[in-house]
Amino acid sequence: MSTMRHLASPIAKSFSEALRIDTEAGSWIFISGQVGVAIPPDKKPISFEQEVRVTFERIRASLRKLDADMDKIVSIKVYLTDLAPYAEFSKVRGEVFPHNPPTSSAVQVAGLLLGARIEIDAIALIAKG
Repeated sequence: MSTMRHLASPIAKSFSEALRIDTEAGSWIFISGQVGVAIPPDKKPISFEQEVRVTFERIRASLRKLDADMDKIVSIKVYLTDLAPYAEFSKVRGEVFPHNPPTSSAVQVAGLLLGARIEIDAIALIAKG
């Protein structure tokens, strides 16, 4: 038997920030796409590296609300409006996941909400035993 726990989005009640599904084998956590820009948006400039760091911090915060941390992430999907700063993203990702990095995909997109340059969603697994 499995149970689901929705973590409501602080931005809109129409979607979940994250979802945890507890099963007999363990718990799966699905984190909705996170961005690193100010919410609500402001006009303060932010470096791409800082945007990446804030994005990962928001993922970490969501995981902690559901009793997990970054070491439980098994996969990430990365959406970038420009591939030119990919090396900056890769550097920060290496710091966030120094051991046993998750699988990942990165794609360039035409645009992201709130004028973000990067959005990341994640899947985590808390295995039993």
